[in-house]
Parts: sequence; structure tokens; C-alpha cells
Amino acid sequence: MLEYPELTIKETNDLPKGLPGFNKGFQIFLSKQESLYRKHFLLAEEIGHYETTAGDITDLDTIAKLKAEVVARRWGYEKIISLDDLVSCFEKNHLTAEDVAHDFEIELDALKIILDHYFDKYGPSVQHRGYIINFDPFIAINLKTLEGGEYL
Repeated sequence: MLEYPELTIKETNDLPKGLPGFNKGFQIFLSKQESLYRKHFLLAEEIGHYETTAGDITDLDTIAKLKAEVVARRWGYEKIISLDDLVSCFEKNHLTAEDVAHDFEIELDALKIILDHYFDKYGPSVQHRGYIINFDPFIAINLKTLEGGEYL
């Protein structure tokens, strides 16, 4: 949130029906009912709306509104965990999904959503910063180790 000092976050029980969070201008509203880790995930999406969405899309009744929702979600996913972040996890020896979810203070199902996003974007794996990151199953392989013949 240090990147967005102009935004105010408010927790409330008075949200539009079916929405765990939404933003209006420079305010982001999150449901008090959600867990801390879920709020982190929702906050990234709402900042994604702040960054990418123009107008009111609370009713997803047009293709343009649905597309705006997807764009904001994807922006949020990559803000929570970048490919650099995934490499950093492996460098810290945080190799399980549980470790990664804990590191980024999100729930396991949120991590799965983010990894699925990267799978959709890059396919089953991507090469990044000297690693091959597999999204399903989730693992990273250091290319220097491969070139040294340890795994060949």
C-alpha cells in the first residue's frame, strides 16, 4: 500500500450484494467477514480496478464489463506474486505451495488461481532469471544446476 498513499481502505459489512470488495474513487471497501489473507488477495484486485478500470462495473452485464473485471484480476494476481517473487521463493528454499502462500499472505486457493493465471499466460512453464518455473506441478528448476549435470 506504500505505492498508493492516495487510497483509503475501509472494512465494512455494508457492501453491494455478492461483492467481497469494491472501490469507489480513492476508497477501497473490503468485507469485514473475510480472513486477513483473503483481504490481501481482494485488495490486490481492487487496486487492479483502480489502476485499470474506468466507470462502474459492479453489474457484470456486458462483455466490456466482464473484460474489465478479468483485466483487473490479472493485474492483481501479478502484483501479489510476480515471476521474480516465485524465483525468490525457490532461492529461499520455500518449495511447497503452503510455503509460498504463507510468504505472500494469501490462501492456498488464491495461490492456485495465480498459478493458473500464469499457466494460461505462459503455458505449463516459463524460463525466468535462470530458472524454469513449472506451474503444474508447481516447481522451479535452476538452469545452472541442470547445465552442471546434477539432474541429467
